[in-house]
Amino acid sequence: MKKAIAMLLAVCMLAGALAGCGSGDGGNGKTVVTFWTQDTVAWQAYFEPAIERFEKEHEDIDIQVEYFSDFADKLSQAFSASQEANVIFTYSSIGEYANAGKIQEVPSDVYTAGEIESTFFEGAAANKMLNGKYYAIPNEINVESPNLFVNMTKLESLGVSLPDGWMENDGPQTWAELVEFAKSVTVKDSSGNVTQAGLSYAYAQWEAMFQSLIFQFGGDFRDEANQTVHFQTEEARKAVEFMLQYLGTGEDALCSGNNSRYEDFVEGTAVMCIGAPWYAGGFDSDIPDSEYQVFNLPPFVDGSDPVSLATGGWGYIVSSRCDETVSAAAWEFVKFMTSASEIGDWAITTGALPSRADALGDLEYDASVGSIEKAIAIANKVLPYAQEDGAYMLTPSTLTYTIIREALRQVLVDGDVDACLNSIQSQAEVMLQENFGRS
Repeated sequence: MKKAIAMLLAVCMLAGALAGCGSGDGGNGKTVVTFWTQDTVAWQAYFEPAIERFEKEHEDIDIQVEYFSDFADKLSQAFSASQEANVIFTYSSIGEYANAGKIQEVPSDVYTAGEIESTFFEGAAANKMLNGKYYAIPNEINVESPNLFVNMTKLESLGVSLPDGWMENDGPQTWAELVEFAKSVTVKDSSGNVTQAGLSYAYAQWEAMFQSLIFQFGGDFRDEANQTVHFQTEEARKAVEFMLQYLGTGEDALCSGNNSRYEDFVEGTAVMCIGAPWYAGGFDSDIPDSEYQVFNLPPFVDGSDPVSLATGGWGYIVSSRCDETVSAAAWEFVKFMTSASEIGDWAITTGALPSRADALGDLEYDASVGSIEKAIAIANKVLPYAQEDGAYMLTPSTLTYTIIREALRQVLVDGDVDACLNSIQSQAEVMLQENFGRS
């Protein structure tokens, strides 16, 4: 009986340590820090050697990492059950977790507020703050989607060359120029359905494209002063209509809209696609025998700056359930991982845009070859025009990747622009009511 009780206590102590409780002593004199993030090839390619580098410099800390393919669900369930890891690398907005007291404020001996604001891009850090305090450190800045990818192998098989000037000018100078070339390589069946997309841009990642278009048409959906949003506007209507114009079977159709941009490109059913720098890393691994090129994506709206939506992207949070010893070790890990050198290595490995302006100061690339380095260098040029996604909402990622995403999927089916905008507005208002505790 005593042995059974002892074994049960040992199991409970281990479970507590893995969930973020206990002293964090791994039994070897080291402080154990549990760490969770998403499971992808690129993620592991970066984190495995990065953790080794950290542990080599901090021999008293043992980082125990776990990767999850269903990361978003895992994270939500773990926080609900108070079983989250000590450190989490996540893309989620931190407002809900900070409001609920589930994550720690960034200690001033790690980064002061002033250091965060002078070190990281505003668009990367904005959604890491609540009530004037930072609760996470950004690792990247998400700008969707600043790159144009061209399948050069596909073009060669078609006997088609790039338009004059694209190599010298990093791609087309206007949206009209891009559309003209895309039409020339789009193939349709006898019913007018697109079977080969000249330019794939729909279905996935176009939630942020919708918001970027609102900005480029001269509008703004954010209203921080009144803690609300505005989507029943002329600019929002133009944005949806613009996105629908090049889909389906119409004269201007360039894209079927049935698959993600990335899938179309990898499967060879699209000659070009709009994407983020991380696409380049994916193409390197998923279609290694295909040659691609990456260029600048011109503004969608003639005469507009290349304004795009910027979100904080992935960043590090620390659970409030850590004891003092684990907490200190956890923040030491976060500080190491958000150094300029580590963020730069993360960016190159995964194709992300770094949250620190000093992370890739010496980035070099061959302009004649499509690569992660070229994609990042081109995307960096639009960062000064990026608009943050509305951190005041507490959960702007829910607005973009749940509410807007579902409304846009529905408008693909019924084409009802008014219903789409009404749905976004009403659901966003409910979200804000819940976030701000309004009845």
